[in-house]
Amino acid sequence: MDQQLGKIASLTPHERLKSFRLLIAVPAVADQRRRERFCSGGCRHAGHRLSVDTPRSA
Repeated sequence: MDQQLGKIASLTPHERLKSFRLLIAVPAVADQRRRERFCSGGCRHAGHRLSVDTPRSA
């Protein structure tokens, strides 16, 4: 892993940005596929019921 991180660190800023975006996108795609496969019929996972409008407690 150190080798791969070293390769990314030595890239140009533009290429590092592209690498970062890819590293963020891969888990997002995997999570989307997992939700489609296992949670498409509805599920009770607490994280899937979060609302953007949930008020913060003071």
